[in-house]
Amino acid sequence: MALGGTGVSPSGQLFTELSSVVRRAFVDKLFVQLYFASPSLFYLWGNSQKAAGGLNQVTLPLQGQSMVQGQFTGYGGGFNSPVITPGVQNAQFNLAYWVVPIPLPFGETIIQSTETVIPLLKARMNDAYAVTRQNIARLLFTNNTANPLYPNSMIDAFDNGTNAPTYGGINRLGQGNSAFQGQYINVGTGSNWNTNYSTATVGLTRKSAAALLEYITTQAGGEAPTFVVMNPGDHTTLNGDFIGNEQQFAVPGRAYTADTPIRSSFPNLNISGVPFFADYFVPKGNVFAVNTKYSNIYISEDAALDFSGFYSLVPLGQIGQQGIVVLGYNFVSAKSSSGAWIYGLGGAAF
Repeated sequence: MALGGTGVSPSGQLFTELSSVVRRAFVDKLFVQLYFASPSLFYLWGNSQKAAGGLNQVTLPLQGQSMVQGQFTGYGGGFNSPVITPGVQNAQFNLAYWVVPIPLPFGETIIQSTETVIPLLKARMNDAYAVTRQNIARLLFTNNTANPLYPNSMIDAFDNGTNAPTYGGINRLGQGNSAFQGQYINVGTGSNWNTNYSTATVGLTRKSAAALLEYITTQAGGEAPTFVVMNPGDHTTLNGDFIGNEQQFAVPGRAYTADTPIRSSFPNLNISGVPFFADYFVPKGNVFAVNTKYSNIYISEDAALDFSGFYSLVPLGQIGQQGIVVLGYNFVSAKSSSGAWIYGLGGAAF
């Protein structure tokens, strides 16, 4: 409904008359007021792997024990006979399938065939992808083990068996299966990390974050994570430790004026060569370290945000059409110890 009584627009009967004979001046763009960006999803989606059909669409052979034994020999060259030791198990995952139905009502088709500012169908199609990405980003950081229709997440990927005893069909707490446990690190009250660095109250600093990275890298067999992601409130606290040590250097012969740009603060913090960034979907007090060499999103080659096309609703006694967007995917880690789930962090700025 048009609004009157402000600016040059009159009110009362004059406005009623004008609204009957004058078009509104539309901006031919739809400005979305919701949804959040997820740099974690952006990173993982760009590095995604392809999955096909069959049972357990992502099956990963994992070695969890040494399969041979070495020994020193002397002058005679003797050695003990080898012992055959099974060391390989399959971690098996099914893709989760996410669907978004798209309606196309009969009346909308007729009304918007010519006199259209924003095509509602185009808005719905764009919204289907936005809703999908929001859902994927949110479920990356939640415990989804209770719902068999949901995908896996970083929670069970990097758990040590406390919250997700079984991962990919392998019992992490079973005898000889400790190699399949992830890094579940408590930095809250009562932990050694809090004793040494007060992480439960002041959050992460450059010093404690560097120490944590060293620990995670060591436990991962010497491989550092690709990135570390945290809640924006926790990231702001860490960023504050950098800002307090910023310096601006004068360059000889360079003029400084009101137009000279001076940049402060850092959207992406680099500690020991590993980027730390913020993601809205990470729960406050939690931090995730990810190595994309082992941990990836797998996407079905047959359902990669594919659209079915529109089908008539006439057989259901209705004039109209509907279609559906389908995505088959899962987040899977081939080496749980390569990443980490850090919890109990305090000191968030907001």
